[in-house]
Amino acid sequence: MLRGVTLATGGGGWRSVDQLSNARLVRRTRLSDEISAFTFAALDGAFVGCEAGAHVAVHLPGGLIRTYSLTEWEPDGSTASVAVKIEPGGRGGSVAMHGLDVGDTVRIAAPRNNFPLVTGDQPIVLIGGGIGITPVYAMARTLSGDGRPFDLHHLVRTRTAAAFEAPLRALGPDGGYHLHCDDVDGLPDFAALLNGYPPDTHFYVCGPEVMLAAVLAARDASDRGTVFFERFAAAPGGDDPARDSFSVVLKSTGEEFEVPADTSILHVLRAAGREVDYACSEGACGTCITDVLEGEIDHRDSILTEEERLAGDCMCICVSRARSARLLLDL
Repeated sequence: MLRGVTLATGGGGWRSVDQLSNARLVRRTRLSDEISAFTFAALDGAFVGCEAGAHVAVHLPGGLIRTYSLTEWEPDGSTASVAVKIEPGGRGGSVAMHGLDVGDTVRIAAPRNNFPLVTGDQPIVLIGGGIGITPVYAMARTLSGDGRPFDLHHLVRTRTAAAFEAPLRALGPDGGYHLHCDDVDGLPDFAALLNGYPPDTHFYVCGPEVMLAAVLAARDASDRGTVFFERFAAAPGGDDPARDSFSVVLKSTGEEFEVPADTSILHVLRAAGREVDYACSEGACGTCITDVLEGEIDHRDSILTEEERLAGDCMCICVSRARSARLLLDL
């Protein structure tokens, strides 16, 4: 069985772009050559809803909004931490995060969790590749604190990239932590990995798309276990072309905008000067989820639950479109 979600991705019905709290960066810790941990203190009460698998949207200087998995937090919600890999060639979010100094303040949205630990008595195996170790680390901490046995497979290119190695070794049971370095161990054999566990094992997986695809292929081939997974971006799509143009109407002003077949709602609204929160632009983070009051939605995101899609009252305006000629948005 496959139970997949995306980033920073379970739970449903979340609308938290307006639930922003001020937070101060109180600690930075270098975890590897490319990854650093950032610990924020809540300035408006406490961080509520912190749990393994959850992620938060961080509102950064320059209007950037980026989502990151929670790694640690205080039980009282006074502080929460994320870990970020710097990507000089990326879209600017990681560079902005690494540009923060201790004492700087940002706004952070309430956590959303589309990648929760839902296992009962089944054996648990955690698999984290690269920066995908961040939600897996939080899961390992939670399982260890609950006294639950688990195995953890940590996949990296080289040992210098193994963020959280020391605390993970300390958390896991004897022999439960497995570090795989591609430069020494070669490519991982996911078929052998999955087949090494009981048929009812629950596998929680987060990492690059190529790694996730390999795990899912191994699971399909073996028909063994249940895989819960989280992506960093929307699931790869097929060749489904954009449908015809349609219009969107903003409830607050009555303005109507034409959305061409090759353009997103988000792009049209921002080009018209309308302020709309967004982050990934790929239908994977939920930042741009917008309530829909009228019209039929063509969902193309990878984050809404099946229940939310069937309800037909919200959409990710960065990728999803309309099946009807017109959509009325609660904007």
